[in-house]
Amino acid sequence: MLQTAPVLLFFPPTTGSNAKPDAQPIRYDFTMGSQSAEQVHDWICRHLPAGPKPKIHRPLNWVRLITITTAVLGLVSFFSVASPYIIPIIQNRNLWAAISLITILLFTSGHMFNHIRKVPYVAGDGKGGISYFAGGFSNQFGLETQIVAAMYGTLSFATIALALKVPRMVDPRKQQVAVFIWGGVTFGMYSFLLSVFRVKNGGYPFHLPPF
Repeated sequence: MLQTAPVLLFFPPTTGSNAKPDAQPIRYDFTMGSQSAEQVHDWICRHLPAGPKPKIHRPLNWVRLITITTAVLGLVSFFSVASPYIIPIIQNRNLWAAISLITILLFTSGHMFNHIRKVPYVAGDGKGGISYFAGGFSNQFGLETQIVAAMYGTLSFATIALALKVPRMVDPRKQQVAVFIWGGVTFGMYSFLLSVFRVKNGGYPFHLPPF
């Protein structure tokens, strides 16, 4: 009486040169999880006598073929229609410059270090407060990485503004104001960056006001 399904029974030959004295069928165990056709084929071949063995024949998977064909045609149609709008975006130098700058800031600030070491986001300072920067060059916090990336990003944006945007201003008064503003941002942010570096390296002797 069958208790489970499917069931595969191999009946050994009872007559001829390969006859077996025990005619009890051999049962294939399907309870070991998902079975492939190759596993079943190997099991059958092990119990067959020497000689030709049956081969695996897989029918054509029409569903997969139709799905792949439809997806390829859909992608080709989409790019044919959307290419006048997508290609200018892909070829935009400012877009790639922004992506490159963001990537550089992430990796120079220690983003991969956080993933490899599984560092904490912040830590206590032992006085009931929060420590945002870890002392030493072999330690850092997750928030520290974001702060450093923001500092580098601000310095980069201020430098780009001073080098590219400010010289294009027509009004001399506005140009002078922009120089003072972006120069002040660069000075202040670099001062803060040096103060963070002194936290990481307590023996660093230099600092820049106001930090």
